[in-house]
Amino acid sequence: MPEQVDLIVLGGGPAGAISAWLAARDGLDVVLVDPIRPRPRIEGLGPRLHRWLAGQGLLHGFDGVIGPLGRRVDWAGLGGDAGGRNGEYLVERAALDRHLRRAATDAFARLVQGSGRPAPGGALLAGGDRIAAAMVIDARGRGTPAPDTRAPATLALSGWIAANLPPGIRLGAFPGGWLWRAALPDGRVWVQVMLDAAGPGSPAERLCAAMAEGEPALAGAALAGEVLVREAAARLPDPVDDLSVLRVGDAFAAIDPLSGHGQFWAVSSALAVAAVRRTLAADPDSADICRQFLNRRARETSLHQARIGRDFIRLEDRFQGAPFWRARREFPDDLPASRHLAAPEIRPAIVIEDGLLARRDILHTPRSPDGIGWFGAVPAPEAWRLWRAGGGSALGVRWGVPAAARLARQLQAEMTPAAIAG
Repeated sequence: MPEQVDLIVLGGGPAGAISAWLAARDGLDVVLVDPIRPRPRIEGLGPRLHRWLAGQGLLHGFDGVIGPLGRRVDWAGLGGDAGGRNGEYLVERAALDRHLRRAATDAFARLVQGSGRPAPGGALLAGGDRIAAAMVIDARGRGTPAPDTRAPATLALSGWIAANLPPGIRLGAFPGGWLWRAALPDGRVWVQVMLDAAGPGSPAERLCAAMAEGEPALAGAALAGEVLVREAAARLPDPVDDLSVLRVGDAFAAIDPLSGHGQFWAVSSALAVAAVRRTLAADPDSADICRQFLNRRARETSLHQARIGRDFIRLEDRFQGAPFWRARREFPDDLPASRHLAAPEIRPAIVIEDGLLARRDILHTPRSPDGIGWFGAVPAPEAWRLWRAGGGSALGVRWGVPAAARLARQLQAEMTPAAIAG
């Protein structure tokens, strides 16, 4: 074991493995610590994250992506597939984690099987060994100590079941919680239910009861293996102070599962922390901008996703008197998930530019109230100012006629709030 390395990453899920991969590609001496105790489960993989992983070459040689499969929604009167808009990739998480850890080691990160925790000057492994490093990235997921966020205590119970269903995904609400079910093309069926943490019966009994209540076609279906039990409440982040220990993914802020963006948050937080790490290395006096960026980004992201989950809960009015639904109507607050803008605004922000943090103006629009930095390589604020002043001709003078036509269409589209997909 090396006595001193540049970076220690604790946890080898997507957030940790990609953090290690990014750092190793930057030329750092990286140790990735993970217990490598795979627990099989199926998860959704959003199209945006799928595109990013594929674009980075991180899906090369990986055959564990399934789909996209059609998704039916039984929620708040929504039925069918919402006009065909709903589709979802699936992934076997144990296989994806293993593949991403291999990508990190292929980039010359060193994998240590075990567990550990941050300690002064590095990390302390479970066996008592210490590794020294100037920085630790904590990607241990929900196993890290968590603040009291007031979120209702929630369990995710999931497992394989024996059922004969056509391939596809179903999301449904029922009085005791909600259910997500994936029938794979190979005939296997995975079910996950979200329930109040407190409740009578064993995990297997609770899962079977929830299946019968949430999807009557599954009543009496036999479990085909162990039941996976995971804590699943949303968590808001603790403020960042010590930049020698940076949290990513669920270790930083656990996204509301109902938002459907958990894996995207894991990877995007790894990218954000990589920018912080690079910025600190390039400019040791950048600590303040790094803290501001992490604190604002993590809090705004987690609040936004928690509010999306809350709003989805509020849409389902059939069960609002039931304890599960009543407890989740007001978390995290009563503020809207996104700002509603009548017209575009330009405001300063901290953004990632060429892999480093920088203060730049960004454009906020009715369609993208959280802000746009660029349209491709074109700064969005500059494009908006020129378009407002001189329309397409001004854009053409600056970026050429073909680009101007594309930019004009994009800016015009930003004037209308985005529709909420069903």
